[in-house]
Amino acid sequence: MDSVTLLWSLAVFLASVFGGMIIAVTLKPRYGRKTTALGWLGFALVGFLAAWLSYSINLYNDLVGILGLSALVCIASLVLYRENTSSNLFVGLMAALIANVVTFMFCGTTDTFLGSAFHLFTDTPYTVGNILLFIGIKLIVYAVFFSLYFILVRPHVQNMIIVLQGKMTTYLAAPAVSVVGFYMINLITNDTGIVPGSPYFFPLYGTVCVIFVLEYVQIFSAVFWSAAAMKNAAELNVASNIQHDMLPYIFPAFPERNEFDIYASMNSAKEVGGDFYDFFLVDEDHLALVIADVSGKGVPAALFMVIAKTLLKNQALTGASPKEVLESVNNQLCENNEADMFVTVWLGIYEISTGKITAANAGHEYPAIRRGKGKFELYKDRHGFVLAGMENSRYREYELQLNEGDILFVYTDGVTEATNENNILYGTDRMLNALEDSKEMVPETLLHSLKEDIDRFVGKAPQFDDITMLCLKCRKKGGIA
Repeated sequence: MDSVTLLWSLAVFLASVFGGMIIAVTLKPRYGRKTTALGWLGFALVGFLAAWLSYSINLYNDLVGILGLSALVCIASLVLYRENTSSNLFVGLMAALIANVVTFMFCGTTDTFLGSAFHLFTDTPYTVGNILLFIGIKLIVYAVFFSLYFILVRPHVQNMIIVLQGKMTTYLAAPAVSVVGFYMINLITNDTGIVPGSPYFFPLYGTVCVIFVLEYVQIFSAVFWSAAAMKNAAELNVASNIQHDMLPYIFPAFPERNEFDIYASMNSAKEVGGDFYDFFLVDEDHLALVIADVSGKGVPAALFMVIAKTLLKNQALTGASPKEVLESVNNQLCENNEADMFVTVWLGIYEISTGKITAANAGHEYPAIRRGKGKFELYKDRHGFVLAGMENSRYREYELQLNEGDILFVYTDGVTEATNENNILYGTDRMLNALEDSKEMVPETLLHSLKEDIDRFVGKAPQFDDITMLCLKCRKKGGIA
């Protein structure tokens, strides 16, 4: 066996070993250590034999050196590691590209530098001594670049795989095109004489390396921005679920009570919003009704909404009147309100036995009432100042009397201020007409019919504000059914 051919095959094949090392420290093995090691040994033997045979019959060229051994490295990554196919291929192609660039740029120039600058070669470089020198230099260069990869690049690749849950198909094109492109550049430059020693060699391949680096920087940047978006979306989804779970959403809400019927809904303009509704029994004869709208949108409004809702419910459960509840909660919300947020609130306490509602309004929309078989009309109550707007604000109470069949409807400004593509507001008149046109005067049906009418009016225009509604119908007066 020709020792020069054997050694040169080994020297060429070391690039694939370098690529394999990159894969081994990046991906999670599918099998145990011994099995994985034996697998790599098998692929190494195949690769080495391929290189040796191609040199033995004078068939070795860049097709074998770059594409052939690159393909072998990628196949090994698919077989031996348990990430999904796209992740294994991405890392395999990237490892092959790094190995070939490092080999050609930093190892392939050995004969030029050592031969001409240091006069170490007095004859052809293809001797046993010279090839052993090549192998030694390659091992040093590979060790340096492997260390750089391990410290600087590997964590980003692993994070990228985790963030994308292994779904890296989108990012496969860049390393695949790069490997093939590098192969094509080698063929063209070899044919035109741009090889180590040519004055065009370093400018050309330096530019190629810069392009590769920028390409991967863009890949990692895109992934991390995607990761941030995915993380935010996941967190907003959790926040949205938490927010909705805080509101009463099981209907019928009080199946054991036949004196009244109640229904409510909230449609957020974003994943989380500032509107909220609430209803709960203060005692067996009093039902608290709350609808509110926090200033702003998104997460800040949602956080303020949680605080306001909790304070309102806790205070109302003490048996305080609506006026007292609003005044107490207002002062609590004014404390440390550095964000200058506020909330409009309509709060009513419904006395089930008599049908009387005692209510107070902190800057909220007018409620709408339907008496018997009459029409829905706005009840223009006197507004107090918004909660958290000014400390020690005072609020006025008023009373509404509901008789059998009467309906109370309260809502946020997302209903009346819904805007269509022509920038026209939905308005209170359309709202009252839509309530009248409902097929059944049942709270749930009323709210669904109104929302459908709003959607028809708005059309394809985006929803800018939360749409929240609450409806109460007095079915009869009296005690517990």
